[in-house]
Amino acid sequence: MINANRPILNLDLDLLRTFVAVADLNTFAAAAAAVCRTQSAVSQQMQRLEQLVGKELFARHGRNKLLTEHGIQLLGYARKILRFNDEACTSLMFSSLQGSLTIGASDESADTILPFILNRISSVYPKISLDVRVKRNPYMIEMLMQHEVDLVVTTTQPDNAECMVLRTSPTLWYCAADFVLPKGEPVPLVVLDEPSPYRDVIISHLNSENIPWRISYMASTLAAVRAAVKAGLGVTARPVEMMSPELRVLGISEGLPMLPETEYLLCRNPQSGNELTQVIFQAMQTHYNPWGYDIATTEGKGVLIEDRLE
Repeated sequence: MINANRPILNLDLDLLRTFVAVADLNTFAAAAAAVCRTQSAVSQQMQRLEQLVGKELFARHGRNKLLTEHGIQLLGYARKILRFNDEACTSLMFSSLQGSLTIGASDESADTILPFILNRISSVYPKISLDVRVKRNPYMIEMLMQHEVDLVVTTTQPDNAECMVLRTSPTLWYCAADFVLPKGEPVPLVVLDEPSPYRDVIISHLNSENIPWRISYMASTLAAVRAAVKAGLGVTARPVEMMSPELRVLGISEGLPMLPETEYLLCRNPQSGNELTQVIFQAMQTHYNPWGYDIATTEGKGVLIEDRLE
């Protein structure tokens, strides 16, 4: 029988921050460096957290430790608690910050990470005026270096820019749901016209595997690429976020090569004269996973911790 009068625990934020660092960085040594403590102090903190919640959070796996089901369950809540704590503190610190910020986004990030970033910035800095511009990657990066935008959410690492990784996503091959890849014939590609980093990646990986290809449709926008693929004109490669009911994923079984993961980056021009740019960028770097964006999900999977708890 559940005791309704049982007191609610007050979780220690320092313990939760260390717990998340251990889970994300996979070693007690790395977590200790991240939270500025010794490795033995981190071990003691995790023991105190287990005593506080009354659950075993780590289970032995040979010489290492795995997060238990209770550990994985707590991890999800710990991320949310820390996110709201850090967001509340930052909001109070910078609630009076005013000015304007121009944010650029590539086509790939406009419907995925950009709304999340805009929500977080407007929540923490409510008096900042935001101007958003969306263009293809190469043009967006050019605008950043020419000081036409202050921050850019992109999937391409610009030269001479300061960047941080927001998340990574698998890069997959797509075709229409009823499309059949013709055997013994060149792979029909749907690509953007140049300059296009994804086009370069697609062609270089096909060439490295000696897979013949041909361009069946060349588009000037990402929307046109999606339309052409859905119409069955060929295949393309994009991050997992492009998936929709009208498309299906192709893979090694169809003779297509594995592609490198897509990195979503937040970038700033170090020469920018807008002080808001530096404030927001540094705030995201200073706080551990400040916006609480789930870079990787651990639900249903064991998280291996390489260092032993003594």
